Amino acid sequence: MRKFAIFDLDDTLVDSTGAIDRWFVELAQRRGLGPDGLEFLRAEQTRPVPPEESFRAIVDHFGFPESADELREVFAEGMPLLVRVFDGVLENLRSLREQGWRTALLTNGTEIQQRPKLRDGLHDLFDVLCFADDEAVRKPAPEIFRLVAHRAGSRLDGGWMIGDSLEYDVAGAAAVGMSTIWVSGGAATATGGPVPDATVRCVAEAFPVMLRGRAAGRTERGGHPPGPVRAPAVTTAPADT
Repeated sequence: MRKFAIFDLDDTLVDSTGAIDRWFVELAQRRGLGPDGLEFLRAEQTRPVPPEESFRAIVDHFGFPESADELREVFAEGMPLLVRVFDGVLENLRSLREQGWRTALLTNGTEIQQRPKLRDGLHDLFDVLCFADDEAVRKPAPEIFRLVAHRAGSRLDGGWMIGDSLEYDVAGAAAVGMSTIWVSGGAATATGGPVPDATVRCVAEAFPVMLRGRAAGRTERGGHPPGPVRAPAVTTAPADT
């Protein structure tokens, strides 16, 4: 059986959080909002509320002529064009495939939302593209991981999941027997939360971990078979979703 890896997209392979900030910077410049206005936009970017609430707050605060829904549509069209593929992604994915790995992309979101982020030929480096919001279930449901493996003609046991979300990527994949790599961006794991098999600051550091491998995959529901060799964490230093 060929080696198999599933990758998350946003803030794993591409700089989505950075793209959101770049879009807000452009908005502040176009509308002459000044430093205080940009500070307000950035605060809304990180406020833990649904997107529609943030856009409503922005429209109300600045008195924009468009509605919150209209501004959100402008954002949805423009933000993906500002996404950048992280350093090391393209060359390392090509190398994996040259070494016989099967690769899949699994991202929550629709194809319409997510495909524009697959820039610079990134979309050509996967055997399977799965946009979970176009399917019956999304991460972290076990069924979505099984669906991706089925489409790739691969097994989950012994496969790798690489992503930036402990809840959606790490816990979801561990529950179906995959080894997991958390792309932490320098953040620390929460006490009592999901524990990845390896932690890296950036996705480029995940590829050597995968190539070193481990003796066996997890069993279903996150248990380990006797005597597994855990891939060492590259970093656990504290500091993005």
